[in-house]
Amino acid sequence: MIRLETFVRPELALTCPEGCTQEQLFRLVADRLYENGIITDREALVRELLAREQLGSTGVGNGIALPHALVPSASSAAVATVRLSTPLDWAAADREPVRTAFVIVGPTDERKLYLEILAELARSLNQSEIRAAALRTTNPVRVAEIVSSPPHQSFIRRNRRMLVFLLVVAAAYVAARLTLPLIRLPNVGFYAAPEYLKFNMQPWLARQELTVALFVAMVLGTLLFWRFRVAIAAASLGVLLVAGVMNLETTVDFMSIPTILFIMAMMVIVRWLENIGVFRFVVVKAVEQVKGIPWLLLLILMGFSVLMGGFADEVSAILVTFGLALEVSRRTKAPLVPYLLSLVFATNVGSALTLVGNPIGVYIAFAGNLTFEDFLRWATPVSALAAVIVALLCLLLFRKHFFGRRYEFDARELEQSIGIVDPAKLRTGIITFAVTVVMIALHRRIEVLLGLGDGTALVAVALMVTGFIVFHEQERGKLLIERGIDWWTLLFFMFLFANAACLEYTGVTTKLGYLLHTLSGNISAALGGRVGVAGSASVLMLWASSLLSGFVDNLPIVAALVPIARDMGPAGINIPHASILWWALLFGGCFGGNLTVIGSTANLVAVGAFERTTGQHVKFGEWFRVGIVVTAVSLAVATAALLIQTKIAP
Repeated sequence: MIRLETFVRPELALTCPEGCTQEQLFRLVADRLYENGIITDREALVRELLAREQLGSTGVGNGIALPHALVPSASSAAVATVRLSTPLDWAAADREPVRTAFVIVGPTDERKLYLEILAELARSLNQSEIRAAALRTTNPVRVAEIVSSPPHQSFIRRNRRMLVFLLVVAAAYVAARLTLPLIRLPNVGFYAAPEYLKFNMQPWLARQELTVALFVAMVLGTLLFWRFRVAIAAASLGVLLVAGVMNLETTVDFMSIPTILFIMAMMVIVRWLENIGVFRFVVVKAVEQVKGIPWLLLLILMGFSVLMGGFADEVSAILVTFGLALEVSRRTKAPLVPYLLSLVFATNVGSALTLVGNPIGVYIAFAGNLTFEDFLRWATPVSALAAVIVALLCLLLFRKHFFGRRYEFDARELEQSIGIVDPAKLRTGIITFAVTVVMIALHRRIEVLLGLGDGTALVAVALMVTGFIVFHEQERGKLLIERGIDWWTLLFFMFLFANAACLEYTGVTTKLGYLLHTLSGNISAALGGRVGVAGSASVLMLWASSLLSGFVDNLPIVAALVPIARDMGPAGINIPHASILWWALLFGGCFGGNLTVIGSTANLVAVGAFERTTGQHVKFGEWFRVGIVVTAVSLAVATAALLIQTKIAP
């Protein structure tokens, strides 16, 4: 095996200045190699490197490119390390701009060695820690050292994530084995039915222990191995089937196909609206009115983040508004992190605004037979109030960046970032989106009028609009279905719903619900009955789901807690005003996403865009210091709203 440090030499490392093009980069490399006596014909090397790019991009993804060429004028093989001051579009497969390039050059008669260097360099960069360290460093000499001489890692260090995963899953199994037999459902009232008392005995206790361990494995595996979340969720579900915990028919029922169909259709609708530029056009037109006032620009972008988070989806919301903030930052040199944090906070809070803003809202709606009108009554006012308070809080926390200054730029320049927008398509998109929202809002009335089952019109409207869009786009409609739907995420949702429902099927959530009911009753009694059982339970569920959602993806947490909310209602224990628990679960799952950098999909998408475009990283502590304040304030608003409205809840 070759040693990379022989070829990745520090004297060949250089920095490409701002605005550097591909050809300019190659010329800088050619000059450096010529100065070090490695090549004698600079123009020949530049021509070969450009010709290689014409055959296919050498951008390998993750912000890295490996341009390479064999030239007769080379005296030996070498690798030049280039750190770009401005990320450069390299037509990479993952569409990420390149921040670091390793230019490989070799003599034409040493093709085998040249290929070995290319393979070894790719192997080194394929290690996530080495790649992350190289991208984090701005010094090109240090980048060359990191890649060419990676530190030796012990077996434990190399596999520490997997070891942590296995240890935590084993600990979860042991904890479940020790505690679940101690939680015995009483032989009275709601729990006296045979279908509940069986959960106190074998073989159900063994099934509960296995289900808990596998659910923890799925949640933790999603956190530690995000790219492989579908594989982990599928494997967990497969083990449950093989172990006989549940049968195939039950598994399919648990996948919540109506929820999946609705999310799938909304993905197509939102992607189509994005493609024709509806969201970006509307936001840009609003930004043009701010006249360079920073705090007003932030409020407008946050307002659109809230609205798009509530009526489209959180990913689209953050991509559109943060994309515009990035354009503003480039033109004004304004710091980007305050925009990043503020827009993510607004998006997460706004995702609780309506039924369609977040997958957890859709899931809760189908699980609790809640309508769009229910969301407008119980969720929209609280989410809107929290959004206003969070916006003011962000202005306070970041006041030095938004007050006492004025941006000197022509906002109309932002229109260039939209590209050419077809007015006819724009009108069609806006009308279609408006009709879709109205029909979804009236879905329960349509169901009553036509005698349809709960949720039928909700799914039907989304599917009919999807059909119209695909037909309207004709040839491009097929591509919209293929690429507009995140099939990977939908598969994960299906496996996740089935795994989470197994907690209910085996009695785990029934026991947790019993504990919540008992604890809520004790709290209510300690407070002299001033706060009812439902009020106490809603506050406990709000804060617990929020804290858990801050460190783990919110959907698994919500999916696991949904059966508890259902058991508290008329079909279960029948606690008065128990419907308030659905809203506690919604607010906890959405608002809790602001706590940490890994708290929600919007966070990860925004941070990924920030890192790709700036080459900088958002530290966990940097986010947490602000996130904990925003989360605590928004949860305080939700807590007050829940307690005030508990006694009028159904």
